[in-house]
Parts: sequence; structure tokens; C-alpha cells
Amino acid sequence: MGKITQKYNKIREKMTKAKTLVVGFCNKEVANLMDVSRDYVKNSLLIVFILFLSFFTYFSMESLNNIKVIEVAPINVNIPKRNIELENKIKKQVQGYPMEAMSRIIAQQDEQVAAFLVAIAKKESNWGKRTPKLKGEECNNFWGFRQKRDRMGSGGHTCFDNQEEAVQSVANRIKELIDSGIDTPEEMVVWKCGYSCDAHTSESVSKWIDDVGFYYGKF
Repeated sequence: MGKITQKYNKIREKMTKAKTLVVGFCNKEVANLMDVSRDYVKNSLLIVFILFLSFFTYFSMESLNNIKVIEVAPINVNIPKRNIELENKIKKQVQGYPMEAMSRIIAQQDEQVAAFLVAIAKKESNWGKRTPKLKGEECNNFWGFRQKRDRMGSGGHTCFDNQEEAVQSVANRIKELIDSGIDTPEEMVVWKCGYSCDAHTSESVSKWIDDVGFYYGKF
């Protein structure tokens, strides 16, 4: 009985040692495997990232190369140069009259044209105090200007939508007359008479020339 017990104990001791060796070996191998797995995962992710970055860079460069550069032509904005000296001269004459609000617009014109704009407006409307109306609304016509348009005010005078349009339209007509040789108050009386002054008294014609000439001479 004692021999059997001794043999049993020896066998159990050997089995315990063997178990310890197996468990130790397995733990070591598993640890090595986990280390290998971690390195593998890291390396794999790094490779994937590098590939992704390479492809992204390549396609980005290709896209940039295929982009067509559209040249946009510069927009030229024509801003009239402000003539402060002329503007102040006009304001000094028409101060307190409705035409004062037009001073800056008139001063954008050539000085001779501006001089006629101011002088004729004084004679025809007292610088905006007597103007044609359309259904009670202001026509912005300070010059007795008659040109057939869709909107015509009282007395058969042209009606303008705003002061800018009024000044520019009348200035264009004055410039046409100057370019044709009508460049003095005496000759500019055609503004009053048209083709002939026969329908007007000589006194009224002379008065128009004198009055326009007086204010024209202030420029």
C-alpha cells in the first residue's frame, strides 16, 4: 500500500511540473503573439495611412491641374471727377434756391456747359421756383426744356424722373448747340426762340440775352 502511494505521489509531482511548464510556455507564446499582433496592427495602419495620403495627394494634384483658370475682365466704373471749385461757384450763386441740390451734378459738366445750365435756369424758372408739373408732381425741368417724351408736364415741357436725368439731358442738348457754333448768350437765344424769334418782341429777346449773359458771365 505504501509503495502504491509513493508511486502516485511521484506521478502527481511529475504531472504538476509538466502542467507548470505547459502553462508557462503557453503564456509566453500568447504574450509573444499579442506583441506580434500589436506590431502588425500598427504597421498595417501606418501602411494604410501612407497609401491613403499618397492617393489623396495624387488626386488633389490632378484635380488642380484640371481646373480651368477663368480670367475675369476688370470692371471699369466711370466715376465723374468732382470739380470742387466749380461746385462751390455754382452753390454760391444758387444758394437758397431749389437748384442748389443740383450743384454737384451740374459741376460734373464742362464749365461752359455748366455756365449755360445755371444761366438759362435762372431766366426760365428762377433756379427752380417756377417749374412744370405732371399731375402735381415735380418734373425737375428748370430750363423750359421741350423734348417730346412719354412724360410731358404742364406747358408742353419735358418731365424728368430725377435731377440726374434732367441735368444730363439738358447738358447734352446745350453741348450739341455749342459744338454747332452756338456758344454765346446772343446765339443761345435759339433756346427761347427756336428757329425764329419773329413770334417774340425784340424787347423780350434782348431781355433774355441780357439776363442769361449776366449769369453766364459770372463763370
